[in-house]
Amino acid sequence: MKVRECTVEDFPGVLAQLEQLWPDLELDPVKLAGVFSAYIETEADIPFCATSAGLIVGFASLNVRNSLWRSGRIAYLDILVVDEAHRHQGIGAALIDWAARAARDLGCEYVELDSAFHRSGAHEFYESLGFERSGIMFGKPL
Repeated sequence: MKVRECTVEDFPGVLAQLEQLWPDLELDPVKLAGVFSAYIETEADIPFCATSAGLIVGFASLNVRNSLWRSGRIAYLDILVVDEAHRHQGIGAALIDWAARAARDLGCEYVELDSAFHRSGAHEFYESLGFERSGIMFGKPL
């Protein structure tokens, strides 16, 4: 298993991961491909994947931004998904480790993420890696 930054050619494998992450959503592959391309072209966004035997078995995306609350640059892990058939093999931990190293290299001193209420297994996983619950996220369509 290897973790690396994504390329545009990785989109089909990434889309398969997103379909597993959000099985109840009707995803628009064309729209998502545009967003994925923008991720790759934007310096503040870092999409990366775990591969095994040439297949994408995990995907994550890191966003670097300034934070007044943290008085500096922080990294936000906005997506993390491991292929269902490859879970419990250390891939999620490897993705988070890769993200933490990349964030430190970019001058970040803190990494945060959010997780849906119903993902209790993911919450336990994040806490086992030292993440602490720190708030509730709110959103509103525009």
